[in-house]
Parts: sequence; structure tokens; C-alpha cells
Amino acid sequence: MRALLIAMTLVLACTETPPAENPKMVTLFGSTVRLVVRLVPTTGTLRGPIDPFIQASGFHGTATVKHLAVEPITALPGSASVDIAWDLRDDAGTSVGSDDYSLVFSVIDDAGRSTNVGATLTVR
Repeated sequence: MRALLIAMTLVLACTETPPAENPKMVTLFGSTVRLVVRLVPTTGTLRGPIDPFIQASGFHGTATVKHLAVEPITALPGSASVDIAWDLRDDAGTSVGSDDYSLVFSVIDDAGRSTNVGATLTVR
């Protein structure tokens, strides 16, 4: 894929900040995780986030926890951003437990090539 930069800024409603030695975002129960996904193509266009979801991983493999409803954006050279919120509930509406989760989605370039992107979130 041509030069591609995707930046995610994780902003929490509770304004909890991760320790400098731990790049994972930490959030507390009852918070809403607010994420800003910024697409920054240097040439061409990027479209995303496509089919974003929250995933849990463990000894028994991975499982989709929550599908997120987000309208994808198309970014031209420069940048564009989209906000994503997760209420710390699964698809059934049940609060999730304390664990590490991943935000996963795809980005498609103007040649139709898809790249998967992910960021880890720690819930305590």
C-alpha cells in the first residue's frame, strides 16, 4: 500500500490517561471510550474505518465482542477523521469484564487494497 498513515487518538470520557511506560489505553467501568480515527494519505485516497469491531483475545482464540456502527469516510491527501464511541458493552448489551480488547477495522486505498488496523484498549 502506498504511504499510509492512520493515527488513532483515544480519548476517554473519564479522562483517564495511560502511564507513559504503557502505551495501551486504560479505561474504567462505566466510561464510554471515545476514539478519533484520523486517515492521513500522502497520495491518493483512503476510505475507512470499514466494519469496525471490538475483539477480545485469549487462550481460546479471539471473539468479536461488539460491532460498531460507524459511517466510513474518504480522505484525500491531507487528513480526515471520524469519531468512534464504545459503551463498554457487547452486542447483547452486557457490560464487558476487565480485560484487554482490540479495536479492529479495515482501510481501503484508491487501488482497492485493504489493510487491517488495530489498537489495544485495557479495561479495568
